[in-house]
Amino acid sequence: MFSVDEPQQQQIRPLGFYSVLGVSLELGDFSYTGSEASDDQRADFSGSIVRFRFENPGLDLTIGFGGSLTGMENTPYANVTGRLYNDLNLIRQPDSFRLAVPVQITTDLKSVRKNNSNAEFQQSSFVFGTGLASAMRLGDKVDFTLRGTPNYGFSFAQGSIFGGSLFRFDGRARFIFYQLIGNDSFSLSYHFDYRSYDIEGSLNDYDYISHSFTLGYAF
Repeated sequence: MFSVDEPQQQQIRPLGFYSVLGVSLELGDFSYTGSEASDDQRADFSGSIVRFRFENPGLDLTIGFGGSLTGMENTPYANVTGRLYNDLNLIRQPDSFRLAVPVQITTDLKSVRKNNSNAEFQQSSFVFGTGLASAMRLGDKVDFTLRGTPNYGFSFAQGSIFGGSLFRFDGRARFIFYQLIGNDSFSLSYHFDYRSYDIEGSLNDYDYISHSFTLGYAF
């Protein structure tokens, strides 16, 4: 006697608990808000950035870069961000809905230069934040998550202990499509990021606003 077992379906992860490896097209606007910098000292730009993301429950890592390959011919850009967080559940219905308060710490390095000028911005930051995060199951194979967090902390230049403050608000909306192609799951995300640097001396006072669209592999 021989028997053939039915193919096992890939188990869908608990609501909101998955990892995503993705690549983003980020549209960024970096504008000077101080009053001391001359035109050749300003590093403002508006352009496209490519960002790689690894996002895991409790840990987010991103690396973004811009330059001639992304259409920013005279403005090399680099940014590395790491975030640790823990979501404290307010409402948890494992199969349908979750509402939580994130508690998070974020560290960041942002570098912007203008070729053939004295313009340069290089700041590291360390900020704390909280807000709201939710996740809901829209169907057998579709999840939707939404997150928004204001953050506040300090920013400093290389070699300095303290330079000024940074207010940051960022958010994310994401769809997860389970077993979209065979057993492979994918995500489609939108990220918003606003940062306001208030640095002593005002030469490094900038606002940054970006909109990112991310395609990712979920596992």
